[in-house]
Amino acid sequence: MPIVLIRPSTIAGSKINRARSFHSTVNYLYCPKCKELRVKAWYERRNRCSRCRGDAKAIRIPNSWLTYVTYVFYVIVPALVAVYLITHIGLYVWLSLGGVVLMMVVSFADVSRGAAYAKNRIKITDGDLHEFRKRGWR
Repeated sequence: MPIVLIRPSTIAGSKINRARSFHSTVNYLYCPKCKELRVKAWYERRNRCSRCRGDAKAIRIPNSWLTYVTYVFYVIVPALVAVYLITHIGLYVWLSLGGVVLMMVVSFADVSRGAAYAKNRIKITDGDLHEFRKRGWR
């Protein structure tokens, strides 16, 4: 009986949408109907608005240095927890908690930077201008 090897990314000829570890870009979705801008999740295949289910425009935002700092914290914080579990020195717990707080701050700054970059790339029509000002966009 021959051995058949199946690639993990395909089953019965159809592709499976898998997450990549380190994306080179982040995708934002902008819906022209409801004027919503949001981050596109890695598992979403279609460019659809989550509010009105209409077509949305994908905007690709390149990663900044803040993204890579967040990736570094993803490695350092669990390593500090592992060192604490081995040595039982309380300093490592405080360092890991500080790392989690710094990771959240850096991640928030990175998402805010991406949203501002995406807002600058949206082409605004005269009809949209009033709606954007109402939402606080400049």
